Amino acid sequence: MANEVSTLNGLFKERYADSVKELVPDHVKLYNAVKFDTSKKVGDSYNEPVILSLESGFTYGGEEGSLFDLNDVKEFKMRKASIKARELVLRSAISIGALSRSGSDKQAIEKAMDLMVGNMLKSVYHRLEVQMFYGQSGIGIVSTDIVGGAASEAVKIQASEWAAGIWNGTTGSEVDVFRAGTIVATYEVEGYSLKDRSVSLKKAAGVLGAAEIAENDVIYFRGAATDTGKNEFLGVHGISTETSNLFGISNATEPLFQGSIVEVGTDATPVVLSFAKIEEGIAAMVEKGLMEEEVSCYVNPKQWNSLLTEIDAKRSYDSSYSPAKQEAGTREITFHGQNGNIKVIASTFVKEGFSYLICEKDLKRIGSEEVTFKRPDGEEYLELLENKHGIEMRCYTDQALFTARPASLCVLKNITVA
Repeated sequence: MANEVSTLNGLFKERYADSVKELVPDHVKLYNAVKFDTSKKVGDSYNEPVILSLESGFTYGGEEGSLFDLNDVKEFKMRKASIKARELVLRSAISIGALSRSGSDKQAIEKAMDLMVGNMLKSVYHRLEVQMFYGQSGIGIVSTDIVGGAASEAVKIQASEWAAGIWNGTTGSEVDVFRAGTIVATYEVEGYSLKDRSVSLKKAAGVLGAAEIAENDVIYFRGAATDTGKNEFLGVHGISTETSNLFGISNATEPLFQGSIVEVGTDATPVVLSFAKIEEGIAAMVEKGLMEEEVSCYVNPKQWNSLLTEIDAKRSYDSSYSPAKQEAGTREITFHGQNGNIKVIASTFVKEGFSYLICEKDLKRIGSEEVTFKRPDGEEYLELLENKHGIEMRCYTDQALFTARPASLCVLKNITVA
């Protein structure tokens, strides 16, 4: 069987055309929890009316039963939230020789396609999960410049800004380093140390940098941000902390259209996360209208052990209880708060200095296209390279994270790990 694009297209359609959604990896927990809204395919933008206040046109008549005058109507405050989807494209290529030398039968070609498509999907969902948490907020802030110069540097990331899941598998990726909102250099990731919370970087080929990396520089994946704006969608962290303008609505004086922020410790003295602080965050959400609704608390895996010491007092035991679940206890902890159930979920994408309380049912992903290998005309992004002896495949999505109730989010900050 010839290794031609027509042959590969046929195999691709047979194996992947209808099953991409089933291939989402389990570790992108927030992405899996927040569903793509297929009922509203976004054109230029997605718009939704948001009520920011209660009715206030009351008149108190007293006890006389007189023919009293009525106060004027005071209409409730309503604004239009607006959000645009953000595009993300992954290009991948494989040589014809690699396909040919893996064998000439159909099974071998399918295996090569499996490897290529599988790794592309892992890569796309990795970037999307990072955006779900930290879109427009950066993937790390520099603590110190360990060693190096203009061409190659090793930098330590602030402990509070480190998340192993963000950096895992990024060797060869490119990042932009910002200072005061301006790019100072573009680097390629040469390696990273999970133990030391450090990243080894070298200047990207053909890209000049104005200066060496310095303390408090902010790192983004290349192209996610520019000197004039952000190309990635706003994540949970940004939505939770925005108190100026959110989804086109001025929310500086609108607490019901703001997330909540709870200080677990202080900037100078971060402390270990506790159930008491989680419940303090729930209380802040309840003040803004959270009812008896299930909330998920996403924590860094290193925060997990500190919570296990309180598990016996807080665990929810019901008809689903089993000793096996209690003994394993590695996927989630459930306990009762004033809102109802609170699920604690460990995610390697959560930075060590933060955790997030999320009423997941209030979040949705909107846009014109979920993750796909298909062009708008229905054909696959699969073609012969023009100047290389190989084929190129593309994976594409156009989406953003949205909530009409930001008050159903809370960020817990200034956390240290035991």
